[in-house]
Amino acid sequence: MEIRSILSAGLVLSVAAFANHPSFDCSKVKKDSSEGVICSSDKLMDIDRELASVYKKALAKASKDDRLKAEQRGWIKGRNDCWKAKDEKQCMIGEYKVRIKELKEKYQLSGDSSTAKHANTDSGTKYAFDKTLKLEGITFHVQATDSSSLNQLVITPSGLKEVNRVIGQEIDGSVTGAEVADLNGDGSPEIYIYVTSAGSGSYGTLVAYSANNKKSLSEIYLPPIGQNKKMAQGYMGHDEFSIAENTFVRRFPLYLKNDPNCCPKGGTRQLEYKLVPGEATWQLKLVKSTTFK
Repeated sequence: MEIRSILSAGLVLSVAAFANHPSFDCSKVKKDSSEGVICSSDKLMDIDRELASVYKKALAKASKDDRLKAEQRGWIKGRNDCWKAKDEKQCMIGEYKVRIKELKEKYQLSGDSSTAKHANTDSGTKYAFDKTLKLEGITFHVQATDSSSLNQLVITPSGLKEVNRVIGQEIDGSVTGAEVADLNGDGSPEIYIYVTSAGSGSYGTLVAYSANNKKSLSEIYLPPIGQNKKMAQGYMGHDEFSIAENTFVRRFPLYLKNDPNCCPKGGTRQLEYKLVPGEATWQLKLVKSTTFK
């Protein structure tokens, strides 16, 4: 597919001042290209502009030896592979959100986020998901609405020695589960919250935080499937997440060419991850892949 966005060229122009416009000129792209899909969606155009702004700030902080531009080109190729997904637009939105989060964490740009970091704890809010989990003296109260495709997630920690700040964020989909664990065995727990997008694709995303020496929380990053082309072959959503001993597990059905959404025939792929320290946050590192026919 033809790539014409400013990000693919490694350049960032001034963000358009009006709402319905991405970070590139829609009049210069083909309608059936990935950029054409972006231009047909207000939400995608908005999030494309947001990524352009975050990317510009990341470039200003990146070192000369940083491979940020090359990584961005690779991300664009992964984003463009969303044409393989059942819901291309939803897949793209997910890829954008993950990339924005990744750049903000790596280059410490979290303070630039327009998403609320503090929860609205209005007692009148009705939460469809409400669960309290406790491990190693730390408690996590997880609440989430389920009133539309976009919902509010609230995480209320307690027992941390320094910062017990309530975390609130918008999620694309519904919370389908939450688990507490200590995958790296350091005596400080993590909270793993599983989110499933609306629609037939049911794409799964992870919201997770680690308690650093039981003092405060920092986010845990799960690389998107699209970053690994081999692992992404046959992937069309319907993710299942779980904790198995000291491993984070992601499972999903595999689709053969022309398989309908209801009936994948390619078997199941299981990915296993270990929790490791990253440059600016914790990361889930893929250590094993198994395909069951």
